[in-house]
Amino acid sequence: MKKSRREKTMDHNSEQPLLDVRNLTKTYSDFQLKDVNLVLPAGTIMGFLGRNGAGKSTTMKAIMDLIKRDEGDIHILGMPMPEEEVAVKEQVGYVGDTPLLNHAWTMERTLQFARQFYPNWNEEAVERNLERFGIAKDKKISELSKGMKVKASLVLAMAHEPKLLLLDEPTSGLDPVVRTEVLEMLLDFVQDESRSVLFSSHITSDVEKIADWVTVLDDGQIVFSEDKESLLDRYRRIVIPSESGERANESPLLFHCQTTAGGYIGYTDRFQQFQRFAKGNWHAERLTLEELFVLLTGRKEE
Repeated sequence: MKKSRREKTMDHNSEQPLLDVRNLTKTYSDFQLKDVNLVLPAGTIMGFLGRNGAGKSTTMKAIMDLIKRDEGDIHILGMPMPEEEVAVKEQVGYVGDTPLLNHAWTMERTLQFARQFYPNWNEEAVERNLERFGIAKDKKISELSKGMKVKASLVLAMAHEPKLLLLDEPTSGLDPVVRTEVLEMLLDFVQDESRSVLFSSHITSDVEKIADWVTVLDDGQIVFSEDKESLLDRYRRIVIPSESGERANESPLLFHCQTTAGGYIGYTDRFQQFQRFAKGNWHAERLTLEELFVLLTGRKEE
């Protein structure tokens, strides 16, 4: 029987990952990316979450060898970077934080230029995606809106049928309709389970909608990297009325306990265990990914 996407992410290390980043470190005078580890198997969408300035773009650029790392190992489709850079980039679609498009060119001229670098260029897929996004070939890049420029960059990134998409803030600044179109395209991309997406974002709702796996980066370091559903299953907000006979708020399974007008609020990352042993009157509330992000990093999305 064919595995669901969640079952594949639960079996996260069972096969060679499409992206394997080990101990990636990059130091600047005012910022350090430290010991970043990412493992992305086939058929998975990983949301790379963190507020602006957390180090997401630095990580993406280091993976693509656009900046030189200080330490660490990077393998894409089992091939080391940058030693196999040409072969790797034939299998990777990349959209950076600032799409590199010549504003004086038309979309057709842009496609003609890009086509010569990729032996696996799929003209049929290009035409299909242009139609899907409503991009006219005779339009100059300068005449496209911000949302359309992102779509044009995605058309280019997917034109050579890559196995891996690396997207740096692809939905940032877009209206909800365009964001939804982009997210749907990413879901379609991984349907055959042989391809994967790593997309960075500070928009937690986008990550919650489509990601199988969530990795949070804060101040240059990984806070957690875990299957999204397992992560959200483990955490709960526990609400305890003040009249509760048992002081459930004193449980060692709770953290960040606070006194409220009606009693107590605490959080647990071992909800199943808490259920078995907690006594008294209490109820649990499931957290959204944004609430969990704020809880564990102390940073609200921007």
